[in-house]
Amino acid sequence: MTYTLITDNQTLIDACNTDATLLALDTEFIRTRTFYAKPGLYQLFDGKQTVLIDPVAVSDLSPLWRLLHDPARVCILHAGGEDLELLNHQSGALPTHIHDTQLAAAFLGLGSQLGFAPLVEKLLGVSLDKAHARTDWLARPLSSAQLNYAADDVIYLYPVYQKLMEQLAQKGLSGWFEQECERAALRRIESVDPTSVYLNIKNAWTLDRQALAILQKLCEWRFTEARRRDLAVNFVVKEAHLFRIAERAPLSMDDLARLDLDPMEIRRHGETLLSLVQQALSAPDNWPELVKRLIDYPDYKAELKRIRSLIDVAGEQAEIPGDVIASKRVIHQYLSWKWRLEESSDVTPILLQGWRKELLGSQL
Repeated sequence: MTYTLITDNQTLIDACNTDATLLALDTEFIRTRTFYAKPGLYQLFDGKQTVLIDPVAVSDLSPLWRLLHDPARVCILHAGGEDLELLNHQSGALPTHIHDTQLAAAFLGLGSQLGFAPLVEKLLGVSLDKAHARTDWLARPLSSAQLNYAADDVIYLYPVYQKLMEQLAQKGLSGWFEQECERAALRRIESVDPTSVYLNIKNAWTLDRQALAILQKLCEWRFTEARRRDLAVNFVVKEAHLFRIAERAPLSMDDLARLDLDPMEIRRHGETLLSLVQQALSAPDNWPELVKRLIDYPDYKAELKRIRSLIDVAGEQAEIPGDVIASKRVIHQYLSWKWRLEESSDVTPILLQGWRKELLGSQL
């Protein structure tokens, strides 16, 4: 099947003038040193035409955004989490209706994290060439092999989606699938509280309150700085170095130098890092509580086993794999809420929302 490479505004306007309600969508991007992904290509197939939109060449992408934000359209993606983050950042909003074929495959028991090429082979008997999966999509010109690879990702997505939707309808799972697509999409654009970023640092639970206070200040600053400069967080200051500073609480540049930080980190941010340490040390009344791990609770193992058993039984009855109903992370979120570990404990956990509540609510 042929495709059209779009490199000018008028051709994009013409391509987006479609009455199709189903749009197979994919993106190619680079995200190595930056906080936000850099788009290299947008691929779209409406059942008739395949277009590859070059965001490096096209200066006005608003026709594409209007198409994706049209409530009359359904945008089909596969494992679209990072694509959605990119689209939200570039266009200011998510596509209005999103269906994810990886989620559909998971509901049907084909695999919880099944890649696109294996899914195409399983459902269509076609072997896709993935040789260009890690290409530099910002380099120009793009080769015909790269463009063919990009086009295949949406051309085959369309019939895969149709087969999956037929099977979901036969099992009566279409409504639950749509709920899950909406939840997964919204989760990708949840705002991050910079003051809570330190809780995601590995081994934060080993630190005392003073060290946690320093780590909290450091992580909040690093996250805000990375977002402001559009720089990957570890290119501001490495995570392991923040942890080392929190542990040692350096008070001078000499103290910092003894921690084996990157010399560039010290030259660029040394004074700021020391100031943040001082801010934390000067306000002991505001130090965060110790991080208590779920596994340290005496009832953890028994409760985890009980919930997994409930999930397995409910999944068997509904013909949905247990890991689709709840990953370990989702179970942990429920236990955190139940035991009031989270600061935002008034937020209803995922296990007690939507279709999961229908399955498990009364038992939990």
